[in-house]
Amino acid sequence: MTSEKRRIFRSFLIAALMTATCVPIPAAEPAVDARQVRMFLEQMRNETGAPGISVAVSSGGRIILSEGVGLAELENRIPATGATVHNIGSVSKTLAVVGIMRLVELGLVKLDDPIRRYAPYFPIKSHPITIEHILTHTSGIRHYKPGEFGKNNLLEKQHFTKLEEAVAHFKDDPLLFEPGTLWSYSSHACNLLQAVIETASGVGFEDFLMLQIWEPAGMLSTSFDVPNRIVHHRGRGYDRDRRGRLRNTRYVDPSYKYAGGGMLSTVEDLCRFGIALNRGGLLKPETTALMLRVRLEKVLEYRKDRDPRPRDFEQALIWRISQLDGHKLVHHGGSVKGTRTQLFIFPDRDMVVALIANSGIDTLPATRALARLFLAKGDAPR
Repeated sequence: MTSEKRRIFRSFLIAALMTATCVPIPAAEPAVDARQVRMFLEQMRNETGAPGISVAVSSGGRIILSEGVGLAELENRIPATGATVHNIGSVSKTLAVVGIMRLVELGLVKLDDPIRRYAPYFPIKSHPITIEHILTHTSGIRHYKPGEFGKNNLLEKQHFTKLEEAVAHFKDDPLLFEPGTLWSYSSHACNLLQAVIETASGVGFEDFLMLQIWEPAGMLSTSFDVPNRIVHHRGRGYDRDRRGRLRNTRYVDPSYKYAGGGMLSTVEDLCRFGIALNRGGLLKPETTALMLRVRLEKVLEYRKDRDPRPRDFEQALIWRISQLDGHKLVHHGGSVKGTRTQLFIFPDRDMVVALIANSGIDTLPATRALARLFLAKGDAPR
């Protein structure tokens, strides 16, 4: 796309964004004592051995709590806060799907479009693969497998400037099953969403997200995870050696998976993202409803040489739909480079809970417990 066409398209997107309806944000006061949350997080950190944990909660359209315990980075002993920047892993997929739905809203993309319309370098398979197949993890494209990044995982350390090169190591593999028949989580498939956004919009993936999601939502600390960039308040993820001692995780350049798991953010920014979704600041209500409509009520997971396994959630477009204490829960988690992230959105309570720990611990139970605390004592439904 020429610079003039890019300028025109950018102006068109800005104009479309400016005409979107956003619900005014009233004041909201925290109904849970921050000290109580801090004690809970300290207990969690002591029990799990996580170096640091960050949490933010929003209610009624504004962030009512932002806390951090422990250390975001051990070598310089930097405290963890709500503004600590980490790679959010597969929560990146939720940002990518909102980008896709923005293009659907603008009439530039259809969910039943074949993926090869936007990524012609992806080979013809035994069955056609649509965007919706990718967004529901029913494409049949495989997830990661041992050894695929080569000796010493060198492929993970390479920086890719073209998605076509980044998908080369899996694109020729056969499908696991006929698309639409079973569920199998696949970050590789979701990485192809970058091609959809760039081809349909004519704008680079990061620029598109910045214009359409991050800036409108006020997510000023969110970006791609580019290792050589200087990022203020960047934390580190950790794992443990065979003796149980903490160590830095191995070097990874996430340029091969920006859409699937290569974005940086903070718990505060993730709350802002949830606020903008709840209040119509990113998508029209009908588009959000389309995104969150359940496609698979009974999720049957593909398992090689075994019977399919049922899962305990419903699958919308990328998002998982569950219930927590009688409230609809829209959520997703992420794990990468020694960090674990959870994002919980409660549309009926206008509430968001985000948690990031810089260790490979199970963060789902703690996030549920925190959400229950705020659901029980928080504001009444809007």
